[in-house]
Amino acid sequence: MKKIIKFLISTILIKIFYDVFNENKFVKEQVDRLKEEVTNLEMSDIDQKIKDFQNKIDGYRNKNQDSPE
Repeated sequence: MKKIIKFLISTILIKIFYDVFNENKFVKEQVDRLKEEVTNLEMSDIDQKIKDFQNKIDGYRNKNQDSPE
């Protein structure tokens, strides 16, 4: 009888540890996906800011070239 109880308890503990491990793995995968999405958003934002800055510089260059000296 004691052996059956020990077996059941050990089986339940193994199941709990397995579930916790899988949950941690799932959370880590979600965190990695979110990091990738944030990085992509930051890169697209940086690209847009660079384009805006280049357009601003080109506008100043065109004004300076068009003005008579």
